Amino acid sequence: MISTFWIIVVFIGAMALAGAIAWAKLYNKTTPEGDRRTEQATRDLYENGTVDESSRNR
Repeated sequence: MISTFWIIVVFIGAMALAGAIAWAKLYNKTTPEGDRRTEQATRDLYENGTVDESSRNR
């Protein structure tokens, strides 16, 4: 029979995991401006020849 201790441990573990996922979803947001700057910086790197395009699909 499952002991009360393990029921509590599993419940607390599930709550901790749910809390970590919720925290990551809330605090890992980017703004449209940030996305635009990142995309532009990536385009600039490829245009300037800084990035080797032959290694893109590895």
